[in-house]
Amino acid sequence: MLATLAAASVAQQPDVFDACAKETDSTARLACFDREIAKRRATHPAPTPAATATPAPVTTMTATPAVTTAPAAAVTAPAPAPATAEAAASTATPAPARTASSDIGLDARQQRRERRQRGEPEPPPPAPIVARVVRVIPREPLISAFELDNGQIWEQSEAMKFSARPQEQITIRHGVLGAFFLKSADGAVVRAHRVK
Repeated sequence: MLATLAAASVAQQPDVFDACAKETDSTARLACFDREIAKRRATHPAPTPAATATPAPVTTMTATPAVTTAPAAAVTAPAPAPATAEAAASTATPAPARTASSDIGLDARQQRRERRQRGEPEPPPPAPIVARVVRVIPREPLISAFELDNGQIWEQSEAMKFSARPQEQITIRHGVLGAFFLKSADGAVVRAHRVK
């Protein structure tokens, strides 16, 4: 019943917007509407919209598969195969080849000492060297040196007449006690030593 009485009282009150609408001046009419709207908003404020809660992001948990690692002690590398004597011999760096005439003319005692230090057996006597004379180098009276086409230079160890001309072939033979002998094409023989 109270609601009915309130509605009736409101209906009996004149509408302010009707009064504004009766204004003949457009500027006054517009000012009247603005004024009444401001009053209504001050009396009945507009409801504020409820704050909408932002849903929290949903995180998806992905299960990571467990990685099973074997203990370090359990993983063992295969042992290397034992090296055989044949494999070692095949992979060993070969020693530089030594020619039979590479030490000819050098001091025999020094050669024997070096061979003992290296553990090498005494080699057999070297084969004779056959070469041609490139140049004859006079040293002293009745003593000459002979440069050969193999790069070696031999000198007489005794004073005697020994004729060997350039381009002549000579033979060098090993003697006893480290001695060496030069033999010319005409059969002459002289004791000699190597200087280069």
